[in-house]
Amino acid sequence: MSSAANSKSQRLQNLVLVGLAVLVIGALIWIFVGRDLVSQLFPARDLLDETGETSDEDDHHDHVDISVAAAKSLGITLGPLTRSTYTRMLHIPASVIEKPGQSNLSVTSPIQGIITEIHRFPGQALEPDDLLFTLRVTDEALEAAQLSLLEILTRVAVTEREIERLDPLTESGVVVGRRKLEMEYQLKQLESERAARLQELKLRGLSAEQVERIVQYRELINQVEIRLNILPISVSTAHTEQDADAEKNPGPIYTLEQLNVFPGLSVNKGQELCHIANHHNLYVRADAFDSDLVHIRRAMERQLGVVVETGEKESRERIEDLRIMYMDNHADLQSQTFPFYLLLPNQVVAEQRDSAGRLFRSWRFKPGQRAHVYLPVEQWPDQIVLPRDAVVRSGPETYVFRLTEDNWRETERISDDFAAQLAGLERLPEWELEPVPVQVLHQDRQFLVLATDGELTLNDIVVTSRAYQVFLAWKMQLSGGGGHDQDHDH
Repeated sequence: MSSAANSKSQRLQNLVLVGLAVLVIGALIWIFVGRDLVSQLFPARDLLDETGETSDEDDHHDHVDISVAAAKSLGITLGPLTRSTYTRMLHIPASVIEKPGQSNLSVTSPIQGIITEIHRFPGQALEPDDLLFTLRVTDEALEAAQLSLLEILTRVAVTEREIERLDPLTESGVVVGRRKLEMEYQLKQLESERAARLQELKLRGLSAEQVERIVQYRELINQVEIRLNILPISVSTAHTEQDADAEKNPGPIYTLEQLNVFPGLSVNKGQELCHIANHHNLYVRADAFDSDLVHIRRAMERQLGVVVETGEKESRERIEDLRIMYMDNHADLQSQTFPFYLLLPNQVVAEQRDSAGRLFRSWRFKPGQRAHVYLPVEQWPDQIVLPRDAVVRSGPETYVFRLTEDNWRETERISDDFAAQLAGLERLPEWELEPVPVQVLHQDRQFLVLATDGELTLNDIVVTSRAYQVFLAWKMQLSGGGGHDQDHDH
């Protein structure tokens, strides 16, 4: 009986201990988890201050305050919301290439020799007839041709003097006239050989001035100057208006791109010494698919202006109103695309001279540069069009930041004129910007078309650039400065 009572008492004590443990664990869970869970399931309503109004911290959840000074530093700009005609463009990837047959020039050695001096260097601007290299002649055939010419010149001189001596003797009858005729015939043969030797020397790489020097001074040419033998380009040689605009660019248009030799190097006849480039006019090559051909044909038939873009973000450049020159009559076998070409006039963007006075130039567009071609397809009138930098995406939502109505009313103290109010925005201490959800109908690399049935109205003042920076400030304000969401696109 005593044993059964002890067993029942022991079980009762164990139950009490388990109950106390459950209570302790429950209290700890409530302290660390329960209150946060309840606050999430049943969020507190707006806290009211003593006057019955919401607190300043909660008021800022529907907009973000940015000082004008900070906006200027970040590059944030404002502008009125307007409607305009948007031209839908067909985007085709492209690249800048050299103009076939005109951009690339190769300078080769006319003779066999040794490079003794280099007068122009990579990156240097060149004019026609500029001196490029000096070579010491080691061409045995050229030396033999020069010696042969000197020998013929000597024989011609001797024959001419002999004819002069025989002329009075023939008239007096002392010498038979047949002798004079033989000498005159021999002179004609020598003159024919001289002409052949002169042509041979020119074919072997000597200039007309060098050949004339051999004839006049009876000296062998042991050094040869290699010059840029190219006719200068003038405006009158242009075939199109775009060519004419490009040819108006003053100064040298040739550049030494690549130097293949060095002093002391022995070179053979026909060996390439350097590579010269003419980047005054380039081509943009774009590769179109079958579905694009109808738009390309329309642009060519109607002479529509085509837009070309190069670079990215801050370095982006936009060239408008270009024309399609021609399209290849066969498809590219590897990509199965149809290449077409646009003439791209080039400009010099930088030039400088070194201590020796040599001119170095850098061109705006460069072969191999990536580009984007935009063909006009159709126009959408009366659309809300904004730069892509004016819109920011966060998850499924897309926002435009608009100046609050109260903030805009502050500019009415400056002027009643709308343009003056816009200018007066910079005199405000800060901008109050509210996020407005919008629907994007279409976008390209630069612009977006927004639906007109949203909250935005005509002449609303909205952020037109760096909207992502405003988005970050808004998110940080919502989180109390403790970071921002990561599910955004900009």
